[in-house]
Amino acid sequence: MRYKILRWKIIKILGNLNVSITLLLIIALTSIAGTIIEQNKNIEYYQTKYPINNNNLLHLNWESIIKYKLNDLYTSWPFLFLLFIFSLSLIICTFSTQLPSLKHARRWKMKKNLNTKNILYNQITFKDNTFCIPIYALTKKQYYTFYQQDTMYSYKGLYGRIAPIAVHFSIILLLCGSIGSLFSSFYIQAMVPVGETFSLHNITNSGLLSKIPEHINGKVNDFQIEYYQNLSVKQFRSNIELYDNQKNIKVNKTIAVNEPLKFENLTIYQTDWKVNGLRIQLDSNKTIQIPVTEVPNNKSYWFTSIIYQDNKRLSFIISGLQDEIRCYDNEGQLIQSLRLAENYTIDSIPIQILSILTSTGLQIKADQGVELIYTSFGLMMISIAVSYLSFSQLWIGKNCNIIDLGGKTNRAQLNFEEDISYVQKYLEITK
Repeated sequence: MRYKILRWKIIKILGNLNVSITLLLIIALTSIAGTIIEQNKNIEYYQTKYPINNNNLLHLNWESIIKYKLNDLYTSWPFLFLLFIFSLSLIICTFSTQLPSLKHARRWKMKKNLNTKNILYNQITFKDNTFCIPIYALTKKQYYTFYQQDTMYSYKGLYGRIAPIAVHFSIILLLCGSIGSLFSSFYIQAMVPVGETFSLHNITNSGLLSKIPEHINGKVNDFQIEYYQNLSVKQFRSNIELYDNQKNIKVNKTIAVNEPLKFENLTIYQTDWKVNGLRIQLDSNKTIQIPVTEVPNNKSYWFTSIIYQDNKRLSFIISGLQDEIRCYDNEGQLIQSLRLAENYTIDSIPIQILSILTSTGLQIKADQGVELIYTSFGLMMISIAVSYLSFSQLWIGKNCNIIDLGGKTNRAQLNFEEDISYVQKYLEITK
């Protein structure tokens, strides 16, 4: 018996709308903390940014961050438990308060003697013995009207009462989708050289219930950069093909930034690119590949060099995949600007730049909850917009030749007064 009483007390507390709002504020504050403190970084990052002698506003250091799991806030069990309690509170509030209020709103509420408290009230002397005229006027104003003896009840805007319930359900769907994403999603970051294959193994983050497809492999066939007229990068694209373990090609597509490849719950995004090296042909029969180094503080230039006869050095500067490659001697003097696939002779050595070796950055993602999250956001936006519809109720009671006309609304008071005036006008015309 005590257990049942305690259970109903807990349910009553969780079903309180104020409790739900309080839990939502706690979740919001926790999320702000997770935004301020970078999540899922390695320990060296926190040791560098939050040293022990830190004098920031909250006196946070890396030891307290690691100790209280502030670096993994969104996947911590306390935060998940908070989400669970909030979802439970919304469900209880929906079924104990919102749905009964909707059912109550649809009931006929016949009132012959109107209580003028909290309602807009008018009294009219009316000689007609029927309700035909007010019913006609209310129908033109899109009211649903019910008539019984000498009383009449009308309402409109019931969707405005349904919308808060839809908002609750959309938040519950959002939480379910977020938890589904947390436990079933995985992310893979890879920098793949052009012409090389890749598999789904370089996992950056994965959920407890995530499953990595082992039968899918991929290959980067090509990489291209599109430039503006001022030679700044406009867009970069990669041609990707996916195939199974038997080398059967499943899909082939050129992806770009904001144009991902989607296949079997996988989404492959174009994220980055870099220059790896140069492939050079010397003496018409010798091909070498030399790595390049990115020029510090300038990501638009790459440098490399080769040593040939008697420690002589040729240096190369790359400024873009479509630009000429500048060649310099030992003293740093420009010898010549070289184009790809063209033959040159430098210091009596035949030389040809065959290609610039590049890698493309890929993010491979699987998220089982993302569709549910998008659906919940769509439902939330629609239901919030609909919730601004006012729910209006109007009563008419007749006593001899006296008409009592009254009503109330939860929003748009001026529009409701216009509706009352509209009905009153029709009644006064027929006096």
